[in-house]
Amino acid sequence: MNRIVPILFLAMLAQWGLACDSTEAPLSRAEIGPEAIANQEDAVCGMLVREQSAPRAQVIHRDGTRAFFCSVADLLAYLEAPSPHGTVLRTYLEVMEPDESPTRSHTRAHPWSEAGQASFVVGLKRPSIMGPPVMVYRDPDAAALAQGGNPNTRILDFDGLRDWWRHRQGNTEAPAREGPRVGI
Repeated sequence: MNRIVPILFLAMLAQWGLACDSTEAPLSRAEIGPEAIANQEDAVCGMLVREQSAPRAQVIHRDGTRAFFCSVADLLAYLEAPSPHGTVLRTYLEVMEPDESPTRSHTRAHPWSEAGQASFVVGLKRPSIMGPPVMVYRDPDAAALAQGGNPNTRILDFDGLRDWWRHRQGNTEAPAREGPRVGI
């Protein structure tokens, strides 16, 4: 009897572990699409997302949990940390129009784009924003228009942006890939 108790306990733990790792029912298309910004708080800093200037972001985790961000910098910091909600299934960012000035506040709603489809401009000057300014556009052409030939900027895809972020943070485990330096 004394030997059976530990075996039953181990069997229970194994079954519980399998249940925790079981694949959940896949989320529907509506559940994995972007959600309008309302009264959500930033998952990193706790600020009210709708009151901050675009571009803003959101992620959807494997368990369906959403996290919202008032800046691209907060999104990038969040993606570097493990989450109790599991892996991120989707990452969405608001895309700016090429003629919107990065020096002005844009708190109105903007269209959403999946991170892998968007283009990012880094190196622009933008006052009153937390973290390094990163502008988000629907494609490389829109990003190039917004960049306006500024020699201090770069256009990156999402993987390049994440590498750029890690490099800025001093994370040497993920070497930064240089994106194209447009306009030089």
